[in-house]
Amino acid sequence: MSVPALTWHQVGEGDRLPPLRFPISLKTLMLEAAGTRDFMPYHYHRDYARATGARDAFVNTMFLQALFARFVSDWAGPDSQLVSASLQMGTQLCVGDVAEVSGTVVRTWRDGSASLVELSLTVANKIGPTARSTTVVVLPFERGDVVTTPALPDAPERGTSAADMPQEARAQLGIVTQLSSPYRVSESQILYLCEMVRDSNPLFQDPDYAAAARFGGIVAPPASLMVWNKAHATQIGIDPAFPDIDLPEQQAWPRPVEVSTGGYQMSDATEVIAQNIQSRFGAPIRPGDRITMTSSLVDCSPLKRTKLGLGYFVTFDDVYRAEGGEVVGHVVKTILQYGMPG
Repeated sequence: MSVPALTWHQVGEGDRLPPLRFPISLKTLMLEAAGTRDFMPYHYHRDYARATGARDAFVNTMFLQALFARFVSDWAGPDSQLVSASLQMGTQLCVGDVAEVSGTVVRTWRDGSASLVELSLTVANKIGPTARSTTVVVLPFERGDVVTTPALPDAPERGTSAADMPQEARAQLGIVTQLSSPYRVSESQILYLCEMVRDSNPLFQDPDYAAAARFGGIVAPPASLMVWNKAHATQIGIDPAFPDIDLPEQQAWPRPVEVSTGGYQMSDATEVIAQNIQSRFGAPIRPGDRITMTSSLVDCSPLKRTKLGLGYFVTFDDVYRAEGGEVVGHVVKTILQYGMPG
């Protein structure tokens, strides 16, 4: 098949990426649930979302990561490779909104044999920016080159504000939680992800193209890292033991779980929402892989007043590995844990 191909020499600081408009409907959220297996109620239950103060049900973190990644891939072509991506959340992108995606080249540079481009990206709706990303992508140096990517660096040393950290959180420092996905990566799940944001990258969905390309077969979008640590859909909700808010007496199935997403939740917080994600991408994720995530709490703010009420900003350091131990990605995420009783 014929696909666009962009080389490093064709890109310059200040270049603007072609804008993308992406309407958000209720079906978009249905595709999101299929693509990311995220069944937290504010992402599909309109009454619940409005009761929390949101305008309507809204897209999740993984949708925004996938939309940004599709936007970059549309511009750069499948010969490119994501190296890292941040995600800073703003206001919510809700049913009825139109996502306006824009981006600018911030800088270009060489790191050994890797030819890198840094992009500043924004998703906005009628209210204003809903999310921003600083994304680094490697491009072929010249047409026909196979991209080389820098080695995934070691985890950054992260200081903690231990003097201000709640005692409950301080006691969790150094404790590592491990979570293995109940599902293997499959081509069908990869296709659900692509359908969610209409990502046409042939590396993810065209077996013939992918077999002849640099990975030798279908791979998952790098920005899908956080999808693969999701528990069974019937275990995901505000209360992991009783996750269906419309059936409050129905327990999780096939078994109650203590942790559905890895990490630690403060005992007086009942709800969580992502605020900031820093992702770095490693080895390719392939159909058949079973991904394991290790997660550790590295920081926690004192109790703060936010627009969602009182809450803690809790930061986790997550490493994702395939079964052979190969690191497929590294995520540092800050989650607002809120919803204190009373």
